[in-house]
Amino acid sequence: MSAEDTVELRVALPADGGEPADPCAPVSAARREIDADPLDERKLTILRAIVTEYVANGEPVGSKRVVDVAKLDVSAATVRNEMAALEELGYITQPHTSAGRIPTDKGYRRFVDELRTDPGVEDPRRQLVEELLGSSRDLEDLLARTSSVLSQLTRLVSLVIAPAADAARLKLIELVFLAPGSGLLLLVADTGRVEKRMVDLPAGVGESDLDRVRSVLSEQVRGRRLGDVHDTIRGIADEAPAELREALAAVADATATRMAEDTIHHVFVGGQASLAGDDSFEREQLSRVLQVLEERATLARLLSEATAEDETTVRIGEENEVEDLRAASLVARRYRLVTAGSLGVIGPTRMDYASVVATVRAVADQLQATLTDLSD
Repeated sequence: MSAEDTVELRVALPADGGEPADPCAPVSAARREIDADPLDERKLTILRAIVTEYVANGEPVGSKRVVDVAKLDVSAATVRNEMAALEELGYITQPHTSAGRIPTDKGYRRFVDELRTDPGVEDPRRQLVEELLGSSRDLEDLLARTSSVLSQLTRLVSLVIAPAADAARLKLIELVFLAPGSGLLLLVADTGRVEKRMVDLPAGVGESDLDRVRSVLSEQVRGRRLGDVHDTIRGIADEAPAELREALAAVADATATRMAEDTIHHVFVGGQASLAGDDSFEREQLSRVLQVLEERATLARLLSEATAEDETTVRIGEENEVEDLRAASLVARRYRLVTAGSLGVIGPTRMDYASVVATVRAVADQLQATLTDLSD
């Protein structure tokens, strides 16, 4: 599976300092409060049947179909009465006078809240996730693969935010002499992130000089927060012996090129093409959703806020604070190693919530496991 359809975006956000996510946490505890109408088991069964059938087929569901799907030992007339009650409570609606019913946002919410157990992901799919993510070479490759895997397994738009770099700490720093006037600086963070920087060495600096510089950097910079690396090296250069000062200043200059962006979250977006063939959105709704996907700051804020709690979050339709996503749903989860990141999917409200929730959770778990391996 290729990550070639994944687009990387970058946007500044504060680092998240929360606790590790609990993979067994209940779904959607951070959801908006809704009226907990005391539905009896038969009404819940009918609602589940309507949601399941409508998600699968995209057509309004009639009473006879509900009887067949739910295997109810009652007449279609009785089911129609129950459906009328569900409609009055706002869980379902009738798009046309002669049509069956379809779920409302409130109906989807009740369905999601009734998902008491995680159905899990089928073994072949779980193994595929493990193989694709487990073989990643570095953090950037891992996150791109995660976005690609999420979008392909769910057929929805995937979003993945990397852990904030400035909260990570430097695990390894290496300086390699390439040729006169040229060196390579290698920075490895405890999140698995790898940075490679070319260093313009002053004239006359050789391998023996770089050995001394490398020792100084290893002793005084390793273990620092990535956001502090540039200033730390610059301070070391100012206080260093004259024969090392220029070489250390050159290393400091190399770290300045992107260390100024260390508070930036990397946002990977994949699967936008899946929306083009989805008739769940009206043309205007689709246009609005696609516009949001171009707004990197909005995307990053949306996903970060949705995963503020250590649980899988589901925001449905009108629950989305971003007006242009009121026809869509977001399923998101936080992952964490040294600092927190988050991932999720965006799609129409008519999505297979049970499968999507399970997939998001499985991918987040494997991402976190692979991050741990990269760090080790």
